[in-house]
Amino acid sequence: MFSTSPISFKQVILDGYILPSQSILGTAPKMLLLFTTAFCPAFKLAYYSIYVIPFCDYSTKVSTFECIYIDLVVTMLSLEVLMVLFGFDLDYFKKLISTITLLSIEIDSSAVRTIKRNRLSNRIMLVITFICRIIFRSINLLTNIRNLGKSRVIVLIFTEFFITFGLFFLLNMICNICVCLQVAFNQINSRIAALTETTKQLASSFEEIRNLRHNYSYAVRSTQHAEKLFRCFITLFYIEYFTYNIMNVVKLFGPRTKIDPIYFIYMFTQTLQLLILTYNLVLVNNLSRQGLEDLYEFSFKLNSLHLYHENDIFIARMALSDVGFTFANLFTINNSFITSLLTLSLTIILTLASFLYQ
Repeated sequence: MFSTSPISFKQVILDGYILPSQSILGTAPKMLLLFTTAFCPAFKLAYYSIYVIPFCDYSTKVSTFECIYIDLVVTMLSLEVLMVLFGFDLDYFKKLISTITLLSIEIDSSAVRTIKRNRLSNRIMLVITFICRIIFRSINLLTNIRNLGKSRVIVLIFTEFFITFGLFFLLNMICNICVCLQVAFNQINSRIAALTETTKQLASSFEEIRNLRHNYSYAVRSTQHAEKLFRCFITLFYIEYFTYNIMNVVKLFGPRTKIDPIYFIYMFTQTLQLLILTYNLVLVNNLSRQGLEDLYEFSFKLNSLHLYHENDIFIARMALSDVGFTFANLFTINNSFITSLLTLSLTIILTLASFLYQ
């Protein structure tokens, strides 16, 4: 159980990011994202500007809605390019790695196994969505091969492949980091729970609470670094998913809309990506406060003013800190945020469908 060293644990943290672990802290991730999430979207943006936008028709409400959808695609592509160029600072990733290694999770072999197991399950589901998305994009382009031409279709398929791979890389990276943060908070919560179950000397309890406060601070600081690293991407991901799917669902209300099973599979893969990301983000937020009840119960066993003071500081720190990832640094992504977003989306869908097809 006490077999691994901090260096080997750092290796565990750096594994699973698609790129080799020895290059993940270098310039390789930035170069990969510049190509897949900046250059390729810029190429697609140029294609839309030349071959699609000039032919938009704003004569009717339905055709205007179609043109707005195209404008939305162009806007999202532009934001993706800006996100990589100005909103993705890998220095936060280096700070995250240096901070999370201070938690000494490596002494718990079960925690390392949990990291590897959860990382693998996330990657398998993301690979499935990646393959399905590529297949759908390819089929969609191949059906228009007569209008677009063979060479143009091949170039667009490769462009879509690299853009989707960039998305897969970022989602996998976020989920990996979330798994490590979840294990860190879980380990702290387990040690808090152990305080209420065992009888220790006051001196050892004082030192244990002080040590737990240090570890909790490291876990929170690690989460803050991760949040700053992925803030722009997470915000753009949620905006893109809900705006695209709101408009796609509204299209289904149209009287002449043909329902294609492949299209539903594509929407399902997008939703699965959202669920994987949201589950990991929300779980970090939930675990950051899970130890509150155990700390409160532990206070009943205390008979020392110093212990009361330490425990009260820890309770206040955990209760008042809204730990987790945010939407544009405005809202913490938690259960309430997701519920509000779904409610708002449903309202917009019904309003737009009533306006367009009434």
